[in-house]
Amino acid sequence: MRITNVLLKLLDPYFLLFSRNSSLYKKYYSLLGYCPRNINLYRQAFLHNSKSRLVDGLNIKTNNERLEYLGDAVLDLIFAELLYKKFPFQGEGFLTDMRSKSASRNMLSNIAISMGIDHYLTTDKSITQNNSAIRIIAGNALEALIGAIYMDRGYDFTKRYVKRKIVNPYLDFDELKNITVNFKSLLNQYAQKNKKQLDFKIIDDENATKNRMYMIAVLIDNEEISRARGKSKKVAEQIASEKASEILKLNSLKT
Repeated sequence: MRITNVLLKLLDPYFLLFSRNSSLYKKYYSLLGYCPRNINLYRQAFLHNSKSRLVDGLNIKTNNERLEYLGDAVLDLIFAELLYKKFPFQGEGFLTDMRSKSASRNMLSNIAISMGIDHYLTTDKSITQNNSAIRIIAGNALEALIGAIYMDRGYDFTKRYVKRKIVNPYLDFDELKNITVNFKSLLNQYAQKNKKQLDFKIIDDENATKNRMYMIAVLIDNEEISRARGKSKKVAEQIASEKASEILKLNSLKT
């Protein structure tokens, strides 16, 4: 596999100089450090659903949501493996908590903005001036990018990319283990301080039910702020709380 990647690397000058998409390859190269083989995967990774495109010959639209789903799973596996090796004497609860903090919405959004992924997004013009929305969209696009890399180059290559471009520059696991993140508690504090009614509502969602998941919405004064799916109500509430915390611009990391 390493030999194959070395041979592929030798093709980078061709894509950068002679391909009909050379300008796009150059743009992606500055972010990735290599030239994609299937450039359409990377285009899709940055395509927000506000600019969904119809697939030729099919009555469906494409955006980055499927790649985001895949990248989320791949990133979880990579973080799980790295944490398993780094903390050989820690138990499942500690490792699960660390993985959750490493892949939290807030963390991924911060990393995505630091990487400059917001400059690669394809979104509707009405969103471009909404900094809070762009942060969330960029974090989701980072997951979609990981999905694209995985489909383009495989797991081992993706793991090396995550270590080099995400973990080494932006994630300090030793520092992260001292940070406590509880977004639901954060929302409760916000609601109590501002005398607002906070509720978590189970949403009937066909896709969630089919996949044995829960869809939870966060409501403040009966207004829906965010919603999220999870394998349990507790997980779905935490993810939805995290999204709501970002939207409300709350301080999401407490030590």
